[in-house]
Amino acid sequence: MQAAGPVVDPLPCSGCSRLLDPLRAGHVAIFDNRLHYFCNASTCRAAFLAPWGGALAPSSSEHRPGEGRVSARVDEARAAASDKASAITNAHAAVVPEDDLPEPLRLDDDRALIEPIERSIATHDPPRPDAAEPRDIGALLLLLGAVAGTLAVLLGLTSGGRVVLLARVVLAGVSASMLGARALTTPRNPADPHPLPILAGPVGAIGVALWTIFRGPEPLGEEAVTLAGAIATVAAVSAWLLEGARRGVEAERAWIEGAMMVPGRRLTQDGTTEEGVLDLRAGERVLVEEGEDVPVDMIVSEGEAEVLPWLGAITPVRRRAGDPVVAGARVHKGRLVGSSTWAGNDRVFARLALDARRRVDALAPVARAARSLVERWALVTAAAAAALSYAITRSGFDAAMTGVAVQAGLANSIVGSLGSVSVARGLMAAQRRGVTYKSADAWNRAAHASVAIFCARGTLLLGEPEVAEIESLSKNLDAAEILSLAAGAARADGSPTSQAILRAAKARGAKPNAVRNPTVAVGLGVVAVTSSGEELCVGSRGHLVEQRVSIASAEWRMSELEALGRSVVLVALGGRLVGVVALQDGIRPGARAAVQHLLDAHVEPVLMSGDSRETCDAIARSLDIEHVRAEVLPQDRAEEVKRVAESGESVAVLGHAPVDGAALGAADVSVALAAAGVATNEHDIDLASDDLRDAALALALAKRTRVEARVGFGLCAIPPVLGVLVVALGVLPPVYVPIAAFLGGVVGVVHGRGSERTKPAAS
Repeated sequence: MQAAGPVVDPLPCSGCSRLLDPLRAGHVAIFDNRLHYFCNASTCRAAFLAPWGGALAPSSSEHRPGEGRVSARVDEARAAASDKASAITNAHAAVVPEDDLPEPLRLDDDRALIEPIERSIATHDPPRPDAAEPRDIGALLLLLGAVAGTLAVLLGLTSGGRVVLLARVVLAGVSASMLGARALTTPRNPADPHPLPILAGPVGAIGVALWTIFRGPEPLGEEAVTLAGAIATVAAVSAWLLEGARRGVEAERAWIEGAMMVPGRRLTQDGTTEEGVLDLRAGERVLVEEGEDVPVDMIVSEGEAEVLPWLGAITPVRRRAGDPVVAGARVHKGRLVGSSTWAGNDRVFARLALDARRRVDALAPVARAARSLVERWALVTAAAAAALSYAITRSGFDAAMTGVAVQAGLANSIVGSLGSVSVARGLMAAQRRGVTYKSADAWNRAAHASVAIFCARGTLLLGEPEVAEIESLSKNLDAAEILSLAAGAARADGSPTSQAILRAAKARGAKPNAVRNPTVAVGLGVVAVTSSGEELCVGSRGHLVEQRVSIASAEWRMSELEALGRSVVLVALGGRLVGVVALQDGIRPGARAAVQHLLDAHVEPVLMSGDSRETCDAIARSLDIEHVRAEVLPQDRAEEVKRVAESGESVAVLGHAPVDGAALGAADVSVALAAAGVATNEHDIDLASDDLRDAALALALAKRTRVEARVGFGLCAIPPVLGVLVVALGVLPPVYVPIAAFLGGVVGVVHGRGSERTKPAAS
């Protein structure tokens, strides 16, 4: 899969000089008006800053006090460091930035920020049981079946009469009986086809061999016995290869099941605690102490704690009242009391991995198609091939051998199950990142998503804007009075923008104006009456135009601020524009990597926001997003999502519930951050984390897994299908069909192992 996004030439890391893709650099900073790309912030960036005492501060488009002095000293330090002819002396003290210069943003050394989606998905190795665990009885039976079938084929190299042929048939029968014994003693995997079609090939071949020995010519008897041995051998070896391919998935599935079978503490209505309860139900109150695993999905009602948020997570997060917590999470520090939302196999991490009725690897379209081929179409194809062979050769023996060879070649365990193994690998990789799918249908729709819409505020952006500038456009009002008027109107609104204005007023000691009769237009602004009785209007340009306030005098300044990616709030007093408040919201860490993951997966990212077109364009340029839907109010986003879907695209929406609930509800695929474990279960994809990269991985993993499963199925099925065509036309003997099936199975297994193995990205 090649990247659909922009492709640029590699650039050297400024710290270690290794070549890296600037679009996937772990850290980017501006020093001395130049962009510098680093592998990571903790080592390469620190090595770059070491010659200057680690004191360089990023440049900015804004002028800050002391900036010229720092830049001059940096130039002097670099000139001294590059003068190799002079002796190394301490010409001056280490450069120290001014106190008011901001510290550069530090990002964790996360490989997901550097590696493309097609090279590495999982962030850590999946848990595995002890590698020395002994094989089960099923593996031994398969080994005996493979040995017996191989001997039945090899004895054909010796000379002998009917006795040798019968001995070879007996060995083929032993091999088939081992397969039957394994089917009876080993629990059937829900993703596997029914064992009868797979056993029908070896048993039918043995019957045809006996009929040919006693009723047909001797050369055909030799060929029929060889075919029976080959079919039995291929069936046993294919089943053994399949078990090896799925061993890692089944080990992780068993680990998940064991980790979630933990007793819990039930809090009764009379205040007592029941210890060691395994049958907790939805609606019951649960107590989890420090160091314990959460037994059910729940909503925290009391307490606050640091929690490893999902099974296998390594970074603790804070959880408090109202937050969801999934089963398998571990309380690192603190104590939680919560109300159970899902229990048993309804828990989000058990739903598609453990429940036999809902397992995604059994219900995925590629898995159903593979089972249909083995259970139905193999028999139909065998009958058609036998009829064609009889029409050509006029021999019932040839037609019978062709029929059993075709049925055995198509009704192969690898053909019927390897696609489901790929799907299961993808699901496990997603769950290791805290990603949960609602159902197999939701996973399939995620794999078909072609457009991903980001609800910008709180998703691509931090959702915590700060006041950056306050400008007065009136001679009678200063900046503090403008802030006071804006804060007075903001008290009537609970939006993040209003909260930022109130924080700025508190920090700068500006008392909010005691406004009266506020009227809030959601997403637009506030109209009120000031303490002096004048009409006050605070909000966006559209809101002021609606209130018939002229904004022409500030258009040029608004354009400048919005070109920097800032949101502008206008303040009008008495029908005249008197002030401008500019707010800056930071880009969320990992947002650029999330966008690149989607581009690599051929999913077009779209930015949807209520901000102006200029502000959205500035944000989109910094993230390499080409498609922007600007000035879309929260109440109008559902209709906007439907308009995108009407163009024929499969639309996914990434956001937070319930803030972005309308847009999520209108999407073909809804991806809700930090929502795993909630009681409603209304989203297609829920994340246990608030990491935007995981939301992008949820879509990219589904698409990649679907492609890998279909490729694996094709690699297994195409060789025997081609063999069927050649054998049915009489070009090659029937034994080549099971041989082709075996070769296809080997190629499919090798491809699956190669796609499962993760490698670091090349420098």
